[in-house]
Amino acid sequence: MKIGVKIASTFFLIAFLSMAVISVISYLRAKQSLEKQSFEKLTAVREMKAGQIEDYFQIINDQITTCAENPMVIDAMKDLKNGFNSINEELKFSKEQLQVIENRVDNYIDSQYISRLRKNLVPDSQINQITFDDKSLVLQDLYGASNPYKADEKNNLLSANDASSYTKAHAKYHGLLKNFLDKFGYYDIFLIDHETGNIVYTVYKEVDFTTSLITGPFRNTNLATAFKSANGDTKKGLTKLVDFQPYIASYNAQASFITCPIFDGDKKIGVLAFQMPIDKINDIMTNKQNWSKVGLGNSGETYIVGKDYTLRNQSRFLIEDSINYFHILEDIQVDKNTIEKIKQFRSSIGLQVAKTKGSMEALQGITDTQTFPDYRGVRVLSAFKPLKIMDMQWGLMSEIDEAEAFENVTTLRNNIIIAFACLLILVFITSYFVSREITRPLKELTVDALELAKGNMEVEIITGKKDEIGVLASSFKTMQSSINALINDLRHINHNLEDKVTERTAEIVEQKNIIQEKQKEIVDSIHYAQRIQTTILAKDEYLNKHLPQHFVLFKPKAIVSGDFYWATTKVSSYNESITDNRFYLTVCDSTGHGVPGAFMSLLNISFLNEAIRDKNIAEPNEILNHVRKRLIKYISQEGGQDGMDGIIICFDRINQTITYAAAHNAPIVVRDNQIIEFKADKMPIGMGIKTDPFTLHQIEVQKDDMIYLYTDGYADQFGGPKGKKFKYKTLNNLLAEISKGSMSMQRDKLNTAFEDWRGELEQIDDVCLIGIRI
Repeated sequence: MKIGVKIASTFFLIAFLSMAVISVISYLRAKQSLEKQSFEKLTAVREMKAGQIEDYFQIINDQITTCAENPMVIDAMKDLKNGFNSINEELKFSKEQLQVIENRVDNYIDSQYISRLRKNLVPDSQINQITFDDKSLVLQDLYGASNPYKADEKNNLLSANDASSYTKAHAKYHGLLKNFLDKFGYYDIFLIDHETGNIVYTVYKEVDFTTSLITGPFRNTNLATAFKSANGDTKKGLTKLVDFQPYIASYNAQASFITCPIFDGDKKIGVLAFQMPIDKINDIMTNKQNWSKVGLGNSGETYIVGKDYTLRNQSRFLIEDSINYFHILEDIQVDKNTIEKIKQFRSSIGLQVAKTKGSMEALQGITDTQTFPDYRGVRVLSAFKPLKIMDMQWGLMSEIDEAEAFENVTTLRNNIIIAFACLLILVFITSYFVSREITRPLKELTVDALELAKGNMEVEIITGKKDEIGVLASSFKTMQSSINALINDLRHINHNLEDKVTERTAEIVEQKNIIQEKQKEIVDSIHYAQRIQTTILAKDEYLNKHLPQHFVLFKPKAIVSGDFYWATTKVSSYNESITDNRFYLTVCDSTGHGVPGAFMSLLNISFLNEAIRDKNIAEPNEILNHVRKRLIKYISQEGGQDGMDGIIICFDRINQTITYAAAHNAPIVVRDNQIIEFKADKMPIGMGIKTDPFTLHQIEVQKDDMIYLYTDGYADQFGGPKGKKFKYKTLNNLLAEISKGSMSMQRDKLNTAFEDWRGELEQIDDVCLIGIRI
């Protein structure tokens, strides 16, 4: 690149970087400030709405407990239940009359309910389950089929045209319960017989009226769930709230219920249920559709997400712009059946899925503010938190579109870009003319320098200027003279250097060959040590004989290992009868790894072998006590603390027991994917702070249990995205997860998990892990 271009580029680059840094800092600070303000506003709205909705549900809880203890409600429950149970005896309809009533009710159900249910995408298999017994038919006729009011106005009938005690009770209490419902905005109120599950009264007399929540067509609904829960309570004032689900009796619309048992003195006589007022919840969450008044602008909203990740109140976008809302759902490939349900019910409650990063964290109990795509796929600023509402697992989201939140800073960014472009053009023009003036004399000197570079030592270099370029020309002329003298000197020096390089190269090659030979001898020795160590470890054939279902994961850090696994048997007989038959298995971690660790493992195995075979020591804890005594005597005389950690487990074939003793590393048992942890003595097998006798433990096992023995190498391995330890808890959870698999599958899964976790990092310790299926 020519110097003129370099000078112009330098001027341009300095100006560009200066303006770019100032512009970026200004933009980022403006964006951070606006983002902070937006999150603060969303947090304030979130806390306000969370308080309002939690207080509202507390009011509902207080209302139903107060209502259940109201003497009028208690009397209504008794009178209506008695009237319900005696309706047939009092009215004494003949079979022919009951047939006429049944036909009338069937026609009523077909015309008033079933046609509407089919529009709401209810399968015929569910519709055909709606049947009534004789008592239900009579009351469905009196307050449904023969009710002169329209389907949604059946609550206006105070008394049917009959002389039954049920109708007398209905005339007495219906007005009071209807006024309570209208005042507090509930969808419906139910009185339910706690013994039969019969809905003996509802305000609106929908198709669930008179049916049994225990044996009837609505026994699998969430109302039945709430009833059964409240019916199981033995104390007054206990309530049960169930989440929104499609409720077929309300035309398959989403419904939620809260229930409370009714007691007459200390005797339970029924259950009171409220069908939740969806409009009230919507009014709180949508601020009565005035989102802008609480600072949510044109795109902000607050909504509740249930544990199934669906909304529990209306979406703002469905209310304000349903056409565009449905286009968005189609674009993000929402199930067509779900879209049709939202259109049919004109509601997103229980249908619109909002499984976003924020909703998942809110349902996990996390309160935070973040930016992520919402349920429309649009990036939003979100403040979220879990809600504390009785039995519900709900999260509250307060959000606004990122584009709207950053609208002002986007305008600032565009203005900065325009000003930046104009200044760059001005800087480019100025730098071009300045560089041209500077580089003109340099071009003349460049021509002379090129001739000199070609070897023309006789070229004439013009000097005489007083500035830096003139000084540079004089220097070139002096250099011209010096180069001629230097060329002759270099020819002599080069000849001497060639001789020295040849001599030094021969010496380096000889030293390299010596080092390679020594390295090969060391590696061969370690490999031979590996073969020796392998012969001492428990053989696969030996383990298969005594443990038909087992696996071994053995991964030395170096070629040889300080970790080892060793097994032996002890069999005694008397008069040709076997009196003692024990199988011992050890998994131990000797001090150190590599060659020093391997030497320690050989010594430790010899002491174990001595304890069991030579000294005839039977119990695992006494074996460890003996090995420790030998290690302290021979290894720790001068203060050394070498030894090992480990487990020795004994399978007593005669007494059918499993006992063990352990230093630091305890065994675990996995039964039906559940982890059972056992204890270990917190002291080494060797010199340590504590030298108490080791403890003998017994393991109670069942068929198909998995016993795992391991050293600390697996859990202590560094790796993962943050380079942290794998840890014992993670290892135990992994063992529980794979415990049902075959032995080879478990070994492969453990090996793969270890290598994936380690990645490119070095293995820090030997790894030994054995699994045994009972």
